[in-house]
Amino acid sequence: MNHFDEMTGLLYLEGQLEADGEREVASHLSSCADCQRILQALQKENIWLKAALRGEEEWLPASLAEVPGKAGATPWGWIAALGTAAAGMYTLWSGLIDPWITQASEAGFNQGNILTMLFFSGAFWEGWNTMQSMIEFLAIATVGIVVVWLLRRRWRRFAVAGMVAAVGVSLLTLSASAGAAEVNHGVPNYTLPAGQEVKTDLVVAAEHTRVDGDVDGDLIVFSRSITVNGHVHGDILAFGQEVHVNGPVDGNVRAFAQALSLNSTVGKNVMAWAREVDMDEPARVGGTVTLGAADTQLDGRVNGDLLALAETLDMNGSVGGNSLIHGQRLRIGPKAEIGGQIRYRGGRAPVVASGAMLASPVEVLARIRPTPDYASARFYWLQVLSWGAALVFGILLFAIAPAFFADVENASRRFGPSLGLGLLVLIATPIAAIIACFTIVGLGVGIATLLMYGVALYAAQVFIGERVGERLLGAGVGVGAVIARLALGLAILRVVRLIPFAGRLIGLIVVLWGLGALVLAIHKRLRPQFAAQA
Repeated sequence: MNHFDEMTGLLYLEGQLEADGEREVASHLSSCADCQRILQALQKENIWLKAALRGEEEWLPASLAEVPGKAGATPWGWIAALGTAAAGMYTLWSGLIDPWITQASEAGFNQGNILTMLFFSGAFWEGWNTMQSMIEFLAIATVGIVVVWLLRRRWRRFAVAGMVAAVGVSLLTLSASAGAAEVNHGVPNYTLPAGQEVKTDLVVAAEHTRVDGDVDGDLIVFSRSITVNGHVHGDILAFGQEVHVNGPVDGNVRAFAQALSLNSTVGKNVMAWAREVDMDEPARVGGTVTLGAADTQLDGRVNGDLLALAETLDMNGSVGGNSLIHGQRLRIGPKAEIGGQIRYRGGRAPVVASGAMLASPVEVLARIRPTPDYASARFYWLQVLSWGAALVFGILLFAIAPAFFADVENASRRFGPSLGLGLLVLIATPIAAIIACFTIVGLGVGIATLLMYGVALYAAQVFIGERVGERLLGAGVGVGAVIARLALGLAILRVVRLIPFAGRLIGLIVVLWGLGALVLAIHKRLRPQFAAQA
């Protein structure tokens, strides 16, 4: 019970104690581990405090933070910025976006509005090629939101900046509004009688949906049972329990259902995620077929390639291209005609009937895990590139949010809570995000959460690498010390991950540890705000 207080420790660090008092404190430190830890904490606080008080390392000098001019004067700088932003956004719209929409309309995109064209004709329909651009945009937007949130306290004129952004967004909405697609909410059912025609896209949400007429655009259906007997000139996007497509489709068919039955001609591609998929003999697909199902019966004709992830696949039809099949059981019937190569990876050997016509024998792929080539120079070069990418990411993260970076590093000292919380977040976050993606309202939130989740998983190694470097090099002041600790720690983690078997376990621990520390730091930042609101 003879420990010295914090004031005595501060005087000892500053060299302001008398000789007798200094000898007494030094003697006590040699035998007391608790006081040693307190003294180390006080020493680190002094280092960061001195660094924060240095004028040359301030983010913005105080002389520049003050707004020049008298109180109530006209903010000419913000008016000029607002006008420039408005002119730039108008130029972006008139010079790039509007001509692109006009060209898309001339190319045959007859959707009712821009949202339908972007989401249902781009990301979900045209082979998913534009999904990459949308993900890149969401990633940039997510990073921008994080930067704004971290720097919100540094902005003296946040309200004016928000006004500038609001006016810019408003300018993008000044274009002439296009006609919307026809939307129907069946109460409780919806039926399009034979002989009637919808001249635009048709969006239906009902208990039971039956389409006997023609749809000149796309058909988007959310229903328990869906039956399409009419002619759809565009594409079909179906979410339901049972989906039956009996009429011709000029475009693509995308189905998310428990059971899908296809008995007609599809001009382009078919993609289905279902419990059961049944393609009868009248079914004809002009492009490729991508399936994810438990039980699949393929009796129709596919002109393109076949990609199937199915527990049981029975093929008794024809495939003009190549086939790649992953599953547990593959049976090829006597009427099957396969024009391309068949590659199969499954739990059981494929069964091929004697009458089947195959262009080449079934190639059975073995389940072999790739092993790293330690004798190749390219392997080590890739490790160096990975280390460099993580180092650059860590430096940028520290430059953008140094205080938050320090909070995460301090939170990583609590190994047990960080590890447990990291395990919880690792499992629960993707589940919650995927559930949110099943609703139209929560789609953006779910995608943004998954993007932030991926960034957090990658950033975990940065925080733990900084922690490892600090343990080896000690605490330092300035950007150079942070970069040195980060470079050494990331290099050690990269080398440890190369250890066979144990490297993967250590990598998992690093991810859990860093992810939990990140969540603890975020909780620490939000806790004062919650307390103030209460």
